[in-house]
Amino acid sequence: MIGATTTYGFIGLGQMGHGMAKNIRQKIPANNTLIIYDINVEAMKQFISDYGREANIWAASSPREVAEHADIIMTSVLKPNRKILFLELSTIDAKVSSEVAHRVTTGGYGDFVDALCSGGAMGAEAGTLSFMIGSPDHLYPRVLEICKLVGKESGIFHCGNLGAGLQTKLLNNYLSSLTALATAEVMNIGIRSGLDAFKLNEVINASSGMSFNSKVNNPVPGLTPNAPPSKGYKGGFSIELCLGVLELGVKAAKDLGAKTVLGGPMLEAFTEASTVDEYKGKDSKIIYKWLGGQDPVLS
Repeated sequence: MIGATTTYGFIGLGQMGHGMAKNIRQKIPANNTLIIYDINVEAMKQFISDYGREANIWAASSPREVAEHADIIMTSVLKPNRKILFLELSTIDAKVSSEVAHRVTTGGYGDFVDALCSGGAMGAEAGTLSFMIGSPDHLYPRVLEICKLVGKESGIFHCGNLGAGLQTKLLNNYLSSLTALATAEVMNIGIRSGLDAFKLNEVINASSGMSFNSKVNNPVPGLTPNAPPSKGYKGGFSIELCLGVLELGVKAAKDLGAKTVLGGPMLEAFTEASTVDEYKGKDSKIIYKWLGGQDPVLS
Protein backbone atom coordinates (compact mmCIF):
# COMPACT_ATOMS: atom_id res chain seq x y z
CA MET A 1 0.00 0.00 0.00
CA ILE A 2 1.34 3.42 -1.01
CA GLY A 3 1.59 5.81 1.92
CA ALA A 4 0.11 9.31 2.18
CA THR A 5 3.54 10.80 1.57
CA THR A 6 5.72 8.72 -0.68
CA THR A 7 9.03 9.49 -2.32
CA TYR A 8 9.36 8.11 -5.84
CA GLY A 9 12.63 7.49 -7.62
CA PHE A 10 13.05 7.29 -11.38
CA ILE A 11 16.31 6.42 -13.11
CA GLY A 12 16.66 6.98 -16.84
CA LEU A 13 15.10 9.92 -18.71
CA GLY A 14 15.49 8.63 -22.24
CA GLN A 15 12.77 8.29 -24.89
CA MET A 16 10.65 5.99 -22.73
CA GLY A 17 11.77 7.09 -19.29
CA HIS A 18 11.07 10.78 -19.86
CA GLY A 19 7.41 10.20 -20.65
CA MET A 20 6.88 7.77 -17.79
CA ALA A 21 8.55 10.04 -15.26
CA LYS A 22 6.46 12.97 -16.49
CA ASN A 23 3.22 11.05 -15.99
CA ILE A 24 4.27 9.89 -12.56
CA ARG A 25 4.95 13.46 -11.48
CA GLN A 26 1.64 14.67 -12.88
CA LYS A 27 -0.45 11.90 -11.31
CA ILE A 28 1.02 11.49 -7.85
CA PRO A 29 -0.10 13.82 -5.02
CA ALA A 30 1.53 17.23 -4.96
CA ASN A 31 3.10 16.59 -1.55
CA ASN A 32 4.93 13.51 -2.86
CA THR A 33 8.48 13.95 -4.13
CA LEU A 34 9.98 12.56 -7.32
CA ILE A 35 13.74 12.00 -7.35
CA ILE A 36 15.25 11.61 -10.81
CA TYR A 37 18.61 10.49 -12.11
CA ASP A 38 20.11 10.32 -15.58
CA ILE A 39 23.69 10.34 -16.80
CA ASN A 40 22.70 13.34 -18.90
CA VAL A 41 22.71 16.23 -16.40
CA GLU A 42 21.07 18.60 -18.88
CA ALA A 43 18.15 16.19 -19.29
CA MET A 44 17.54 16.33 -15.55
CA LYS A 45 17.71 20.13 -15.50
CA GLN A 46 15.23 20.37 -18.37
CA PHE A 47 12.87 17.88 -16.74
CA ILE A 48 12.82 19.87 -13.51
CA SER A 49 12.31 23.10 -15.43
CA ASP A 50 9.36 21.61 -17.35
CA TYR A 51 7.57 19.71 -14.59
CA GLY A 52 8.92 20.81 -11.22
CA ARG A 53 6.75 22.75 -8.83
CA GLU A 54 7.88 23.97 -5.39
CA ALA A 55 10.80 21.56 -5.13
CA ASN A 56 8.63 18.48 -5.68
CA ILE A 57 11.25 17.12 -8.11
CA TRP A 58 14.93 16.99 -7.37
CA ALA A 59 17.90 15.55 -9.19
CA ALA A 60 20.06 12.91 -7.53
CA SER A 61 23.81 12.82 -8.04
CA SER A 62 23.85 9.04 -8.49
CA PRO A 63 21.58 5.97 -8.57
CA ARG A 64 22.75 5.29 -5.03
CA GLU A 65 21.33 8.59 -3.84
CA VAL A 66 17.99 7.65 -5.39
CA ALA A 67 18.07 4.35 -3.48
CA GLU A 68 18.93 6.10 -0.22
CA HIS A 69 15.87 8.36 -0.31
CA ALA A 70 13.13 6.78 -2.44
CA ASP A 71 10.37 4.50 -1.16
CA ILE A 72 9.59 3.30 -4.69
CA ILE A 73 12.20 3.10 -7.45
CA MET A 74 11.66 2.61 -11.19
CA THR A 75 14.35 2.34 -13.81
CA SER A 76 14.22 2.71 -17.57
CA VAL A 77 17.71 2.30 -18.94
CA LEU A 78 19.27 0.94 -22.08
CA LYS A 79 20.58 -2.58 -22.14
CA PRO A 80 24.40 -2.36 -22.20
CA ASN A 81 26.07 -3.10 -25.53
CA ARG A 82 28.73 -5.16 -23.79
CA LYS A 83 28.77 -8.09 -21.42
CA ILE A 84 29.32 -7.09 -17.82
CA LEU A 85 30.80 -9.28 -15.11
CA PHE A 86 28.78 -8.86 -11.91
CA LEU A 87 30.41 -9.88 -8.60
CA GLU A 88 27.96 -10.20 -5.72
CA LEU A 89 29.90 -9.55 -2.52
CA SER A 90 26.89 -9.28 -0.23
CA THR A 91 25.66 -12.03 2.05
CA ILE A 92 22.05 -12.31 0.91
CA ASP A 93 19.41 -15.02 0.66
CA ALA A 94 20.57 -17.81 -1.66
CA LYS A 95 17.28 -17.88 -3.56
CA VAL A 96 17.40 -14.13 -4.15
CA SER A 97 20.98 -14.36 -5.40
CA SER A 98 20.04 -17.19 -7.74
CA GLU A 99 17.11 -15.21 -9.14
CA VAL A 100 19.25 -12.13 -9.77
CA ALA A 101 21.88 -14.29 -11.47
CA HIS A 102 19.24 -15.90 -13.68
CA ARG A 103 17.90 -12.54 -14.79
CA VAL A 104 21.37 -11.18 -15.51
CA THR A 105 22.41 -14.15 -17.63
CA THR A 106 19.15 -14.88 -19.44
CA GLY A 107 18.64 -11.20 -20.12
CA GLY A 108 21.96 -11.04 -21.92
CA TYR A 109 23.46 -8.49 -19.54
CA GLY A 110 26.57 -10.51 -18.78
CA ASP A 111 27.88 -12.99 -16.23
CA PHE A 112 27.12 -13.20 -12.53
CA VAL A 113 29.21 -14.81 -9.80
CA ASP A 114 28.99 -14.85 -6.03
CA ALA A 115 32.22 -13.69 -4.41
CA LEU A 116 31.55 -13.64 -0.71
CA CYS A 117 34.25 -12.25 1.55
CA SER A 118 35.34 -12.85 5.12
CA GLY A 119 37.72 -10.96 7.35
CA GLY A 120 35.64 -8.04 8.56
CA ALA A 121 36.47 -4.35 8.46
CA MET A 122 40.04 -5.05 9.56
CA GLY A 123 40.62 -7.38 6.61
CA ALA A 124 38.98 -4.94 4.20
CA GLU A 125 41.26 -2.10 5.32
CA ALA A 126 44.37 -4.29 5.21
CA GLY A 127 43.49 -5.89 1.87
CA THR A 128 43.66 -9.38 3.38
CA LEU A 129 40.08 -10.57 2.91
CA SER A 130 39.29 -14.19 2.18
CA PHE A 131 36.90 -14.95 -0.68
CA MET A 132 34.53 -17.81 -1.36
CA ILE A 133 33.75 -17.87 -5.07
CA GLY A 134 30.83 -19.51 -6.81
CA SER A 135 31.33 -19.37 -10.56
CA PRO A 136 31.70 -21.46 -13.71
CA ASP A 137 35.24 -22.78 -14.23
CA HIS A 138 35.92 -20.57 -17.24
CA LEU A 139 35.21 -17.36 -15.29
CA TYR A 140 37.21 -18.18 -12.19
CA PRO A 141 40.68 -17.03 -13.44
CA ARG A 142 39.26 -13.57 -14.18
CA VAL A 143 37.40 -13.43 -10.85
CA LEU A 144 40.56 -14.51 -9.03
CA GLU A 145 42.58 -11.61 -10.44
CA ILE A 146 39.87 -9.16 -9.36
CA CYS A 147 39.61 -10.55 -5.82
CA LYS A 148 43.40 -10.49 -5.43
CA LEU A 149 43.15 -6.69 -5.53
CA VAL A 150 41.45 -6.70 -2.12
CA GLY A 151 42.34 -10.10 -0.70
CA LYS A 152 45.16 -12.55 -0.21
CA GLU A 153 45.48 -15.23 -2.88
CA SER A 154 45.99 -18.00 -0.34
CA GLY A 155 42.57 -17.15 1.08
CA ILE A 156 40.64 -17.10 -2.20
CA PHE A 157 38.72 -20.31 -2.87
CA HIS A 158 36.75 -21.56 -5.85
CA CYS A 159 33.95 -23.34 -3.98
CA GLY A 160 32.03 -24.56 -7.01
CA ASN A 161 29.40 -23.28 -9.39
CA LEU A 162 27.15 -20.28 -8.89
CA GLY A 163 25.73 -20.24 -5.36
CA ALA A 164 28.49 -22.34 -3.81
CA GLY A 165 30.37 -19.28 -2.55
CA LEU A 166 27.31 -17.87 -0.83
CA GLN A 167 26.40 -21.18 0.75
CA THR A 168 29.98 -21.62 2.00
CA LYS A 169 29.97 -18.13 3.48
CA LEU A 170 26.72 -18.76 5.36
CA LEU A 171 28.11 -21.98 6.83
CA ASN A 172 31.39 -20.31 7.80
CA ASN A 173 29.54 -17.54 9.65
CA TYR A 174 27.20 -20.07 11.24
CA LEU A 175 30.16 -22.00 12.65
CA SER A 176 32.09 -18.88 13.62
CA SER A 177 29.14 -17.55 15.60
CA LEU A 178 28.70 -20.89 17.33
CA THR A 179 32.33 -20.91 18.42
CA ALA A 180 32.14 -17.25 19.48
CA LEU A 181 29.14 -18.01 21.69
CA ALA A 182 30.76 -21.17 23.04
CA THR A 183 34.02 -19.33 23.79
CA ALA A 184 32.10 -16.56 25.54
CA GLU A 185 30.23 -19.10 27.67
CA VAL A 186 33.38 -21.01 28.63
CA MET A 187 35.35 -17.88 29.50
CA ASN A 188 32.44 -16.52 31.54
CA ILE A 189 32.21 -19.77 33.51
CA GLY A 190 35.97 -19.88 34.02
CA ILE A 191 36.30 -16.30 35.24
CA ARG A 192 33.34 -16.69 37.60
CA SER A 193 34.95 -19.83 39.05
CA GLY A 194 38.09 -17.88 39.89
CA LEU A 195 40.35 -19.12 37.09
CA ASP A 196 42.90 -16.77 35.60
CA ALA A 197 41.38 -15.72 32.25
CA PHE A 198 44.72 -15.43 30.48
CA LYS A 199 45.94 -18.82 31.66
CA LEU A 200 42.62 -20.47 30.79
CA ASN A 201 42.74 -19.01 27.29
CA GLU A 202 46.39 -20.03 26.90
CA VAL A 203 45.48 -23.63 27.74
CA ILE A 204 42.49 -23.62 25.39
CA ASN A 205 44.64 -22.31 22.55
CA ALA A 206 47.12 -25.13 23.11
CA SER A 207 44.39 -27.74 23.31
CA SER A 208 41.41 -29.12 21.42
CA GLY A 209 39.16 -26.21 22.38
CA MET A 210 41.18 -23.73 20.29
CA SER A 211 39.36 -21.74 17.58
CA PHE A 212 39.72 -18.45 15.71
CA ASN A 213 37.46 -16.91 18.33
CA SER A 214 39.67 -17.98 21.22
CA LYS A 215 42.99 -17.20 19.57
CA VAL A 216 42.48 -14.20 17.29
CA ASN A 217 39.20 -12.48 18.17
CA ASN A 218 38.34 -13.52 21.71
CA PRO A 219 35.03 -12.15 23.05
CA VAL A 220 36.68 -11.30 26.39
CA PRO A 221 38.26 -7.81 26.53
CA GLY A 222 42.04 -7.85 26.86
CA LEU A 223 42.71 -11.42 25.73
CA THR A 224 43.34 -10.45 22.10
CA PRO A 225 44.51 -6.81 22.34
CA ASN A 226 44.06 -5.83 18.67
CA ALA A 227 40.54 -7.24 18.32
CA PRO A 228 37.28 -5.23 18.72
CA PRO A 229 36.38 -6.70 22.15
CA SER A 230 39.55 -5.11 23.52
CA LYS A 231 38.55 -1.77 22.02
CA GLY A 232 35.13 -1.41 23.59
CA TYR A 233 33.61 -3.73 20.99
CA LYS A 234 33.96 -0.97 18.42
CA GLY A 235 34.38 -1.86 14.77
CA GLY A 236 34.37 -5.43 13.58
CA PHE A 237 31.27 -7.38 12.57
CA SER A 238 28.28 -5.66 14.15
CA ILE A 239 25.76 -7.72 16.04
CA GLU A 240 23.04 -6.58 13.62
CA LEU A 241 24.98 -7.80 10.57
CA CYS A 242 25.88 -11.01 12.37
CA LEU A 243 22.23 -11.64 13.20
CA GLY A 244 21.17 -11.08 9.60
CA VAL A 245 23.66 -13.66 8.32
CA LEU A 246 22.69 -16.14 11.04
CA GLU A 247 19.03 -15.83 10.06
CA LEU A 248 19.99 -16.71 6.49
CA GLY A 249 22.08 -19.66 7.67
CA VAL A 250 19.30 -21.09 9.83
CA LYS A 251 16.81 -20.53 7.00
CA ALA A 252 19.09 -22.39 4.57
CA ALA A 253 19.22 -25.36 6.93
CA LYS A 254 15.42 -25.43 7.17
CA ASP A 255 15.02 -25.09 3.41
CA LEU A 256 17.30 -28.10 2.93
CA GLY A 257 15.63 -30.15 5.63
CA ALA A 258 18.87 -30.42 7.59
CA LYS A 259 18.41 -31.28 11.26
CA THR A 260 20.11 -28.80 13.61
CA VAL A 261 20.54 -28.71 17.36
CA LEU A 262 22.60 -25.59 18.05
CA GLY A 263 21.33 -23.19 15.40
CA GLY A 264 18.06 -22.30 17.10
CA PRO A 265 19.47 -21.45 20.54
CA MET A 266 22.34 -19.54 18.93
CA LEU A 267 19.95 -17.46 16.84
CA GLU A 268 17.80 -16.80 19.89
CA ALA A 269 20.82 -15.61 21.90
CA PHE A 270 22.04 -13.18 19.24
CA THR A 271 18.48 -11.97 18.61
CA GLU A 272 17.98 -11.09 22.27
CA ALA A 273 21.42 -9.48 22.54
CA SER A 274 20.72 -7.29 19.50
CA THR A 275 17.74 -5.70 21.26
CA VAL A 276 19.87 -4.27 24.10
CA ASP A 277 20.35 -0.58 23.38
CA GLU A 278 23.92 -0.38 24.67
CA TYR A 279 24.96 -3.27 22.41
CA LYS A 280 23.52 -1.85 19.19
CA GLY A 281 26.18 -1.18 16.56
CA LYS A 282 28.81 -3.00 18.60
CA ASP A 283 30.88 -5.98 17.46
CA SER A 284 28.97 -9.26 17.69
CA LYS A 285 31.40 -10.57 20.33
CA ILE A 286 29.42 -8.33 22.70
CA ILE A 287 27.47 -11.55 23.20
CA TYR A 288 29.96 -12.13 26.04
CA LYS A 289 28.55 -9.12 27.89
CA TRP A 290 24.99 -10.28 27.22
CA LEU A 291 25.93 -13.50 29.05
CA GLY A 292 26.98 -11.39 32.02
CA GLY A 293 30.68 -11.71 31.26
CA GLN A 294 33.11 -9.70 33.36
CA ASP A 295 36.34 -8.05 32.28
CA PRO A 296 39.34 -10.09 33.45
CA VAL A 297 41.72 -8.76 36.07
CA LEU A 298 44.76 -7.39 34.25
CA SER A 299 48.04 -8.31 35.88
